[in-house]
Amino acid sequence: MVVRSEAQGTPVGEFLGVAQSGHAFRIMTIDVHEVQDGRVARTFHVEDWARGERQLRDHD
Repeated sequence: MVVRSEAQGTPVGEFLGVAQSGHAFRIMTIDVHEVQDGRVARTFHVEDWARGERQLRDHD
């Protein structure tokens, strides 16, 4: 099972090495769940923090 979601926020302090600026970020997340016998056996999770950091830095 694959789940695509989105995370967003506006840092209120330094975040990912970027000084607080009031700017927001929005990143995609992906979860891949391996199901065995009707139960989740393993989960893999990925968040695109490089994109979030670029969004915050692009406003510098």
